Amino acid sequence: MNKIIASILLLSAIIVAQDTTEVDSTWQKEAIGSLSFSQAHFDNWAYGGENTIAYQFDLSVKLINNNDKYIWAHTGKIALGNSKIGDYDAKKTIDEIRLESLLTYLWKFQPDPYVSFKGETQIAPGYVYDDSDKKQVSAFLDPAYFTLSTGFIYNPMGDLSVRFGAAVKETITKDYPVPFADESGTVEIEKTKVESGVESVIAFSKKIGEGTLIKSTLDVFNNFNCFNATDVKWDTDIITQITKHINFKFNLKLFYDEDISTQRQLNQSLLLGISYTIL
Repeated sequence: MNKIIASILLLSAIIVAQDTTEVDSTWQKEAIGSLSFSQAHFDNWAYGGENTIAYQFDLSVKLINNNDKYIWAHTGKIALGNSKIGDYDAKKTIDEIRLESLLTYLWKFQPDPYVSFKGETQIAPGYVYDDSDKKQVSAFLDPAYFTLSTGFIYNPMGDLSVRFGAAVKETITKDYPVPFADESGTVEIEKTKVESGVESVIAFSKKIGEGTLIKSTLDVFNNFNCFNATDVKWDTDIITQITKHINFKFNLKLFYDEDISTQRQLNQSLLLGISYTIL
């Protein structure tokens, strides 16, 4: 089944790519980075307190080729943050790498066919902490998620897009297969997991006023072998440009994957820092 779906996806990509070679168009480029930093130091301070250092870095990159026959969009996001309090080791507060290439062939009517490839992982090792020790549970490309999908995309308005199609999702690990790739109930520990199923993605992006942008993406995946188990990823950013180089960013991530945890996972971050438009 996986080989058949992968062949369909590859064939779709070849057909769309052949149709787009005749069009000469210009790439639109955008790269926005932001950095926040805080520090406090105490020396013989009678009122109490602990030395602290914290930082967070975000970079969003967009490269779009938009013309009459197709839209080819490459998007990327990198986020990394750490904090250190007193004599304790530094602990990361946010860590994410996400890349996606989405090729949409434009018909004279909607919905339009698309081919998409995306990958997700992290940069730094991840740990869980107790009162006296820490345990590493993840690392760079461990786990890493790669998804190839094809189907149809519908844009009822400029701010909203909905896409639906067949997908193959691969999870790869090295030293930390449990619980990301290993199948429970088997003797062998699997370090890779390939799932074929149905993907649906709802993406919303709207600028409010002169300086506020809301971006939200809901990604749902259903495995053909277990259709009642639904993987959900919901990622929302609210970005406000306070001044030319000072911005406010709120991020909320909700994640549910029954293979990893039967409970929903939540991650929230708040950033007030310096931003710079590179391109």
